[in-house]
This record gives sequence, structure tokens and C-alpha cells, in this order.
Amino acid sequence: MRDKLQLPELWERTKYVSWPHSHRNPLVRIPRPAGGYESRSIPRQPDEYVTFQRCLEYREQRGIEIWGFRRWRELCSVPKRSVAKHRKHTSGAITGVFHYERPEGTTLWIATWYERQADGRTRKRSKGYSYGTPQSQFVTSEQAEAAAIEKRQQEEARWYSTLGVGETRIANR
Repeated sequence: MRDKLQLPELWERTKYVSWPHSHRNPLVRIPRPAGGYESRSIPRQPDEYVTFQRCLEYREQRGIEIWGFRRWRELCSVPKRSVAKHRKHTSGAITGVFHYERPEGTTLWIATWYERQADGRTRKRSKGYSYGTPQSQFVTSEQAEAAAIEKRQQEEARWYSTLGVGETRIANR
């Protein structure tokens, strides 16, 4: 167990670095592109600030190795999740693409994603691809679904830190 922290605000405000009360040494947890975290305990130094600096050095070095400089800066600067959360069972073909039927009967495939705004907040965006009627963009469901998947992948490459699904996810550098 650790002693009372002299600089608790440092540990509370810093992303991916923590020093839980039940641990002797602080932890650095770097997110992996395929999900989960890579955790490492950093040995305690006589001075708490020196310990904190060592944690930051390791976090920066390992984060850049995994994610690349630009994406790692982005991950550290954003207070919210920037890695798409892929569920085991999705309602559509891939995460962020689903089938929808409007109340008047028209059907469409919708691609959804989150865009980051200038002030740091995120905004949910979507684009629909209709099919099956004379006014629709596409003749068949398969064409509309393929267009929705393509749009989702374009936006995922633009706004998200990872590409792919599950264990095949890779860092988007």
C-alpha cells in the first residue's frame, strides 16, 4: 500500500497513468489497438514527482511505439474514448452499419460514426443509403449495404484511432 500522495492532482488529471491506493507502485496502462491494455508497474522513486516523470516518460515512449506520434498525441489530448467499441453481436453487417425501415415503408442502410469537434466534444453523424423504390439511390439492398460499409470505413479511418474489428484491429497511423 502506498502512502498518502503529496501531488494527487497530477495522478488524477493524467490519462493512462494512475496510482491506486492498494498498490505500492504506480501503473501505466497503454491501450492496444486490438482492445485491452498493456499495463506496467513503474518502480517508486524517493521523490513522488520523479516517479511521476518516469511514468510519463514510459507512457510517451510506449504509446508512440504502438500508435505513432500523431495518433498518440490525439489519444492523450481527448478526454473521451477514441477507440471504436466493437461488440460481439452487432445489429448490422459491421459496427456502425445497420438496416432501418422507416414508418412509411422505405428501407435503407445507415452508416454511423462520431466526429470530433473543434472544442473537443464528439458529435454523432450518419448517412443513409436507400434502396428498393424508384426514388432510391440503389436498386438492391446489397448495393446500399456496400455503400454504407464503404462510408463507415472512410469515416473510421478519418476519425478513429483503430481500423478493423476485434483481434484484427490495427493502429490507424
